[in-house]
Amino acid sequence: MLITRENEIISLMPTSRFSRPEQLFGYLEEEEGALEPLLGNALYQHLLAEYDRLTTEYGDITALTVRPTGKAKKNAEVAHADVTERMDLIRQGKYRETFVAPEDGEKDVPALDLATVKLIRHCQQIEFYRMLAHKAGMLTVSFNEGGGMNIVTAEGYDNADEKAKDRVVKDAWMSAGRATDSLLLFLEADAKGDRLFTSLWQKADTFYLHKDLLFQTARVLNEYLDIRSERAVYVSLVRDIRLCQNTYLKPRVGAKLLKAVIDYANLGGNTAEHGTEGTGNSESPDTAADEAKAAAMEELLELLRQALAFYVECRRTSITRTSLTVSTSARGTGSSIEKEERLARRDSMTDAQQAMAMACDFIEEHLEELGEAAVGSPIYIRAKEAEAQQARERQCACAAEARRRRAQCEQSRKRLFTAFPATHRTPEVK
Repeated sequence: MLITRENEIISLMPTSRFSRPEQLFGYLEEEEGALEPLLGNALYQHLLAEYDRLTTEYGDITALTVRPTGKAKKNAEVAHADVTERMDLIRQGKYRETFVAPEDGEKDVPALDLATVKLIRHCQQIEFYRMLAHKAGMLTVSFNEGGGMNIVTAEGYDNADEKAKDRVVKDAWMSAGRATDSLLLFLEADAKGDRLFTSLWQKADTFYLHKDLLFQTARVLNEYLDIRSERAVYVSLVRDIRLCQNTYLKPRVGAKLLKAVIDYANLGGNTAEHGTEGTGNSESPDTAADEAKAAAMEELLELLRQALAFYVECRRTSITRTSLTVSTSARGTGSSIEKEERLARRDSMTDAQQAMAMACDFIEEHLEELGEAAVGSPIYIRAKEAEAQQARERQCACAAEARRRRAQCEQSRKRLFTAFPATHRTPEVK
């Protein structure tokens, strides 16, 4: 487990007091199963081992115990984890001072330990807040030996009403969602920077960079489909993205061309090579061809992403329920009716088909710029077949025209010789 100490629970919910916090561990262990799909088994097992090591070395891993020191403190621009002390430093203008050594009683914390602790804290938030959201009702009830139920109350506190309880559950769900997104964004930033956990995390389904998709990250998808920039929503849509890409796009544009566009996207949209320098102010042929290919790839990437976004939107079948009150009497009393609404727009499929048709037309018009990548695609084959058919039709038309002219010449010759008198005709050779 990633939560085993009372201080860790209090740091997550400081307004609560637990006389026996170990009673929560069963509920926490139940919610810890949600972490493994996010982290992957390799990273999850690594964090379990690191948690045991860090808690043994530092006592616990709360912000009051494990905090940046030395150069790490300077880089983080944090003097103390305590809010009151940090506010005092801000007022004194010393918040951004350089710290080069641990303070008295502080242990210098390696940067890797700090990163691991931060990752574990994100996991603890997910685990704890999911537990509150799921078990808020059970935590307010106790069972006696006779099988009866009692309401748990705390001395010195007013009893919470139903509205307050509902707000706690709602806030816990929101906190768990934010913590999940923070965890994934932390791992994504690490994969783009220090790569401390990338080798372990890339084995998980939630790995941030899907190099086989047109939408590699949540940030890219958010430009075409409103997911509120949430990594968790992107992760839930990855399978739909892959299905739509393989079902709707690949058969239309061809596997080879689609892979070329995805490779272009993975390179950050910069495939133009400028290895050959031109003379004077004129560009070399290779450079001009590369720039034309890059421009065509950029435009095609935009069109295919737009089509794919509409196809994915068609599969967003999440239902939101809206309660409507229908009046049944003059006094205003009424009955509640639940109305189901789809997240997908009604015209999404029509828009997707239109965007896909535009992409196919663009490919057909820019086969020369796309070059070898387009060879073998269905559009390329159809275009070549159309060109061959047009060539055959032109050849047939030329042959028909030649036959028509020969026939016309033969008729003219016959009319010419039959117009002379018989005495002036050339004797026929029998």
